[in-house]
Order: sequence, then C-alpha cells, then structure tokens
Amino acid sequence: ANTPAGIYTLTYTITDKLDASKTSTATVKVTVASGAILAKDDAGTANSLTGGTAVANVLANDAYNGTSTAPTLNDVTITNGTNDSNGKVILDPTTGKVSVAANTPAGIYTLTYTITDKLDASKTSTATVNVTIASGALLAKDDTGSVNSVTGGTAITNVLANDAYNGTTTAPTLNDVTITNGTNDSNGKVILDPTTGKVSVAANTPAGIYTLTYTITDKLDASKTSTATV
Repeated sequence: ANTPAGIYTLTYTITDKLDASKTSTATVKVTVASGAILAKDDAGTANSLTGGTAVANVLANDAYNGTSTAPTLNDVTITNGTNDSNGKVILDPTTGKVSVAANTPAGIYTLTYTITDKLDASKTSTATVNVTIASGALLAKDDTGSVNSVTGGTAITNVLANDAYNGTTTAPTLNDVTITNGTNDSNGKVILDPTTGKVSVAANTPAGIYTLTYTITDKLDASKTSTATV
C-alpha cells in the first residue's frame, strides 16, 4: 500500500533441489499506478462587508483513485491556478479552504486549482471555484426635523442615523454608503449635504413643510440601494 507510481524491476533465480547445477534466472517488471483522480467544480458565497469562509474544503466533492471517495491532503497536493479577485478571494493549499477578505466588492469571483496525486504525479485534475459575494439588505428610513424660519440651521444632523445596513439594524456610515439627492420642493432653502448627511435650512425660509428625498447606495454592492423621504 502507498507505493509511489512507477515501474519496478526485480530478478529471481530458481535452483533444482535435486541438481544444484541446474539454475535459471528471470526478471519481473511491476507497473504501479493509481486510479483516476477528479477535481470537481465548487461554488460558495460570502458577505461583502464581513467576508469569511466561502468553501470549507475544495477537496470535499472531489474523487480519488478511481472511486467516489474524496481525497485528503495526505493523498494530494493542491496548486493554485488563475484567480480574478485581486487577492480578495484566496484558496489556502494547506487546508483547501476558500476565504474572502472583509470589504470585498460584490460580484462573482472565479479561481482554479489543480490536485496532484502524491503517489502518482501523472494523475492531476483541475477544477473551478465560483464565489458569489453580496451585501445584506439596505434600508433608508424616513426622517423628520424642524427649525426656526428666521434663523434657519440644522434640521437633521445625519439622515443615516436611523437607516439600516447589511441586513442588520446598524446604521451605515459614509464609509459604507453614498448619498444621492433626489427630489426637493424647497427651492434651494432646505439642503441635504451628501458628504455629511446633514440637512440644513437657510435663514429666512418661509414657514412650511418641505420635502426632499435621498437614496443610499452600498459602496461594496451597487445593486443595493434604498430611498427615503425627509
């Protein structure tokens, strides 16, 4: 068991027990090889903000020595191939684990790997890993504020304060999202600053109720947007 692949040669001699002068020698050649090896494609997911493990072990669905049994790292070596993630998605060849770095932009990243039989280097197989990365839900919530019509001032310190980010109740920051102004019926008297989230009112603004909208977009996942009213 566990003999490296190759062609092994031995010789033996037979001797007649009744006539020791009678001998003859022959050669035995033994070819040793493993069965087929098969790396199978994998798929995994991770959160764009937190990252984490996308695939626990790429070997788990592979096949070894002509059977459906998965190889272990005692059986094969893993070699990294192509990878389009700019170092954000990494396959560790010492464990088989595919990890995703925190703050990885949303998208589908692809890498390849090759397994090689440790007992038979002629047996190799290559597979692809697709990792889908996305953020959780994003929710902009409506805001209200008030100021004095003569003095004006800050109506809302930060519209993000009551919003929710990445599928949690935690408010996003301006490191997490961009703010885009929408409709505004104040004729420039009430302004939302997208660089701070602050809603300011100009001095001497006629009394009334003014309405504006804004949209937040996840910086790591542009497919995640939400709009709210102030």
